[in-house]
Amino acid sequence: MTCERYVMGAATDWAVRRVRLYRPDRNPLRRSSDRWEALVVALAISFTLLSIWPATLISAAVYRDGLRAELSGPGARAAAVVTLVRTPAGAQEWQTGDGRRVTGRVTTLPQVVVGATYQVWIDGRNAVTTPPRTRAETIMATGFAALGLELGVVFLAFLACVTARHLLNRGRYAQWSAAWTVAEARWRRPRQT
Repeated sequence: MTCERYVMGAATDWAVRRVRLYRPDRNPLRRSSDRWEALVVALAISFTLLSIWPATLISAAVYRDGLRAELSGPGARAAAVVTLVRTPAGAQEWQTGDGRRVTGRVTTLPQVVVGATYQVWIDGRNAVTTPPRTRAETIMATGFAALGLELGVVFLAFLACVTARHLLNRGRYAQWSAAWTVAEARWRRPRQT
């Protein structure tokens, strides 16, 4: 028997046992707490599957916002060429989109020398700003939005199942203890001969 067949068989057996455990039937030996647990599990699975649609809608909105930020970014960003006038931490000057020269402070790398030119991004007020969002950032934000929402829903569904099982088990253990108390009282009676 190969490893894949063994793993697949074990997974299939586990799934079949879960379906048998939680399926609704008319078994007289099934307690009402078992039926409630099956209902909670069915609702958790349904809730998880139904959350795929909102996750898709939210990730599509995040993707649209990311595309908008890629194309323009906040403040209509534009690339500008900066010429270093003084020291690397000192003043720089750059030319705006309309041809004016602006002087200000831009954080530079230590290896940049005086007179060197490099590209920065400026906003609508001609102030230096961060570059627009990249395509990879948009795709990662979209994936994280969808995956984060789904993982949150799965966690809540799992938490609901665990909590319901814990509460139902407390009742089952109380019923079991009461049944053993009655049985023990019957067994400990002196026998009449």
